[in-house]
Amino acid sequence: MRALIIGVGQCGTKIADLFSLVDFESLAVNTSKGDLDYLKHIPPERRILIGESLTGGKGVNANPLLGREAMKRDLSLVMRKIGSIIGYEDVDIFFLTFGFGGGTGAGGTPVLAEALKEEYPDSLVVAIGALPLREEGIRPTINAAITIDKLSKIADSIIAIDNNKLKEGSDDISRAYERINYTIVERIASMLALVDVPGEQTLDASDLKFVLKAFGSFATVGYAKADANRVKSLSRLIIKSFESEGLYLEANIESALYGLVAIHGPPELLKAKDIFEALDYLTNKIRGKQIFRGFYPDPREREVEIVTLLSGIYESRSIENIIVTAKKYAQSFMVAKKEAETRKEELLKGLPDFDDIYPAVDEENEGGLEGIFEGIEKDVPDIKSLRRRE
Repeated sequence: MRALIIGVGQCGTKIADLFSLVDFESLAVNTSKGDLDYLKHIPPERRILIGESLTGGKGVNANPLLGREAMKRDLSLVMRKIGSIIGYEDVDIFFLTFGFGGGTGAGGTPVLAEALKEEYPDSLVVAIGALPLREEGIRPTINAAITIDKLSKIADSIIAIDNNKLKEGSDDISRAYERINYTIVERIASMLALVDVPGEQTLDASDLKFVLKAFGSFATVGYAKADANRVKSLSRLIIKSFESEGLYLEANIESALYGLVAIHGPPELLKAKDIFEALDYLTNKIRGKQIFRGFYPDPREREVEIVTLLSGIYESRSIENIIVTAKKYAQSFMVAKKEAETRKEELLKGLPDFDDIYPAVDEENEGGLEGIFEGIEKDVPDIKSLRRRE
């Protein structure tokens, strides 16, 4: 199983940088040179500055139009770098990490996603985006809604992470964002690490690709982990991974079409009764009734880890709140803009033009100011003639 992580924009490149820390092939693309220099784990040769002629390497100030234009201008550069990384080996999935509410990520990611779909039709393109906080206001919310619309027509799946989960902890803002980013990487990396690995029942690359090829719908990755000596009910721990407390998106999992569950831990805890009880519950709960499963007993492990992927989701409170709020903001803005234009027209209506107030320049002075000054000069006596009179 081969995956390439491509971070776009400030948020996306930070997430890609963490993927690079845990040895995933990663690439960083941004309009801000400073943000690229800040990265710690992606090597410099895999950091691409785009739109420098447009922004001077200083970012796009959350303007997705500039982000889109920057990606278009340097798309060939980005695609060549991707081609050089891939070489002659196929990539199963491109994961594009970004922030829905920003400028470079929101504007540039759909452009790159479309190019990847055209260039690599046998590979999946999966967007992993962070939704903005409700308190961030109008611009990030509208950016997110429009980007959701664009990506839903291009990407195979959209894994949306709700940043409003930040407020559930007591961390300061920097640590809260770091926690969200780390959580994204932990879940995706754990899932990929268990694909094509020998086990009692294994998940292979084709299983994961089947689940993620979900017609541009939403997907969410659930997660649960506990020390072996603290697990009282494995069934309950599995269920926890795909309930609200284990997810980073407020979604109605009953609307999901597909599911994938990977369970990893010490053999003595992976009881068949507990596992099948939980999986039967999940199968009956989701609309599609299709669950791929992998069981990985490991005597070296002293923790139980469960990764759950649900895809084909069309009902999400997190997404609906973004869309509804963006529509309200946009409609309110358009009304305000129209009112401002109407008031300007009313204020200026009836105002005369210069021609209505000032007398027209006669034919002799058609040359404008130069003609006027020439006329004045004709009436001024020569200084020498004045002296002769004296």
